[in-house]
Amino acid sequence: MRTKLYLAFFCVAFFWGTTFLGIKIGVETIPPFILAGIRNFISGFIIITYLFYQKKLEKISIHQFARAFLLSMLMIVLANGLTTYAEKYISSGLASLISTLNPLFVLLINLFLGYEKLSFKTILGIFFGMLGMFLLYQSRIEELLVPEYRFGILAIFIAIISWSIGTIITKKGSTKTLSMLMNVSLQMIIAGVVLTSIQFTLTPNITYETWSTRSILAMIYLALFGSVVGYVAFSYLLSQISSTKVTVLSYANVVVALFLGWLLLDEIITLRIILATLFIISGVFIVNYKRKKLRSDL
Repeated sequence: MRTKLYLAFFCVAFFWGTTFLGIKIGVETIPPFILAGIRNFISGFIIITYLFYQKKLEKISIHQFARAFLLSMLMIVLANGLTTYAEKYISSGLASLISTLNPLFVLLINLFLGYEKLSFKTILGIFFGMLGMFLLYQSRIEELLVPEYRFGILAIFIAIISWSIGTIITKKGSTKTLSMLMNVSLQMIIAGVVLTSIQFTLTPNITYETWSTRSILAMIYLALFGSVVGYVAFSYLLSQISSTKVTVLSYANVVVALFLGWLLLDEIITLRIILATLFIISGVFIVNYKRKKLRSDL
């Protein structure tokens, strides 16, 4: 059991960190929503094929389909689709850095729903997170005047909120839910159809000749490692441990994404970005840190 948990932790922490780079390369020549759509459709087809050969396909009730559809819209269509759209206009490192706010959004939603209580460490954690965002944008005010950049930032924030809501719903579970792999594959196929349809609605005339080999390989990588490996590992972790602990893996994601963006895409890492990263990660850590109680043998 522990080996599976550690392997799942690694897959989510590392491979999801690399997906920010993969998305950035993919959107160089492939429209964002069709990139996300094809990626998820391929992933869903791979998993459903595996289930077919293992004779583990399940009948899907209306309730199960409705739940899968809701989670697909929140965690893939909105979260993954808008993150892909955002990276058309902002760097992969910046997208990953903003995504580290996900645990804070999970906390804020839980506070709003009454699942969590406000405390000093919660306020302190939120303060550090907001301070990190202030540092990040203090020198980027002029960039917000550019419509595309502004839309990119807005898209990534909507993506985070959608992912946070989906994470909470997934963790609550259901007594009539499908098996993990069946549920994940259904979500991916639904998202693949929806995202591809969105792109064709926005741009009916798509010229495939302009797609570079580099972008196509990035899309295949995203399908195999970002969706099949990463999303399946994430779903497994949610079934084993708390949603808060799983979302904290965004710490590792941002380190991987910032390093790869700097190494392969020449994205600039300044002292201000490093300080902002430290403040945001510190804020999320403070919010989620729980001191172990000392056990007494009396």
